Amino acid sequence: MGGRLYSGSSSTMTELLFVLGFGFWVIQSIVAVKAAGGTTDECPAAERDALLAFKAGIKEDPSGQLANWVASTDCCTWSNILCRDGHVISLDLRPDPAFDNSGIFLTGPLGSSLCNLPKLEVLDVSEMQNLTGPIPTAIGNLKNLLHLDVRDNKLTGSIPSTVGNLKKLNFLSLGGNPITGVIPSSIGNIGASLNYIFLGDSSLSGIIPNSLYGLTNLTDLFLENSRLSGPLSPLVGNLGPTLLVLDISSNKFTGPLPSTLGKLTSVFLLDVSSNSFTGSIPPSIGNIGHTLFNLELYNNKLTGTIPPKFAKQLTGLAALGLQGNLLTGPIPQGAPFSSFGVDSFTPGNPGLCGHPLPACSKHRKL
Repeated sequence: MGGRLYSGSSSTMTELLFVLGFGFWVIQSIVAVKAAGGTTDECPAAERDALLAFKAGIKEDPSGQLANWVASTDCCTWSNILCRDGHVISLDLRPDPAFDNSGIFLTGPLGSSLCNLPKLEVLDVSEMQNLTGPIPTAIGNLKNLLHLDVRDNKLTGSIPSTVGNLKKLNFLSLGGNPITGVIPSSIGNIGASLNYIFLGDSSLSGIIPNSLYGLTNLTDLFLENSRLSGPLSPLVGNLGPTLLVLDISSNKFTGPLPSTLGKLTSVFLLDVSSNSFTGSIPPSIGNIGHTLFNLELYNNKLTGTIPPKFAKQLTGLAALGLQGNLLTGPIPQGAPFSSFGVDSFTPGNPGLCGHPLPACSKHRKL
């Protein structure tokens, strides 16, 4: 994911975890729709016209993805379209790099005409690179939508509050666009159906709304590399045992890390790096236990010691980033800490000692 600076193996592992997790949800959402069955009954004229209006705004289509979208034909037979009972239920325009090496697939506005597909369950126009304009307010009309992915384009404006109308949504991916404004509190209205959120690599600002912490079936929350600020609320613990990934790195968060992070007992990637968090590392993080695979706390303003019990509690830890802080005292010894190199602890942390840094006795004499 763009804009993050990792060192050593942590970077590779984190990126791999994101790709695997993201791919899982894309496949699961779209396969679920296809498994429900598709037909080629002729689509209504209103739905055909909605698709043709979208095509009319496209200025470039170097891959020919929309080439067979012709008014005189049934839109259920068009490429990238799936119908059920004569209605369009899926529009999946994700590019296939095997057929286009230009890196640009569709150029033009996203527009609002696609919001006139009342039975739509999957809308995926991700990685087009050059789709422009705002995310339409009318997106809230798509009451049957399960999967919304517009990432990696050039969409602007704010996230419309009407996303809260998408009560069936399980996959929400709007990141990788220069969208601005705040995360709307209405996002919490989506409710228990929502499993995956990617709003990172954007220009979103402000705080994380408390309503988001009420999405207690979330498994993946990616908010990295944006302009979010304020404290991380203790309510983050409400995301509880379902959350697998929490990434809020490269933002402007401040204040202490809440002890309620220890309630995220299923999380395997916890990344709060490159913010301005202060205070000590909460010992409660050790309650996550062997599940935690990747812990990234680097480039903050954390002080105090590394909780010594981490060596016995975080036995599954394979990647650790603590560098760029103000930590002091001995590094916990034994597995898994014995496997981490100097770059997990330095630069920064001039008061740390013990393997792989100089022994504490020597260190304190310097």
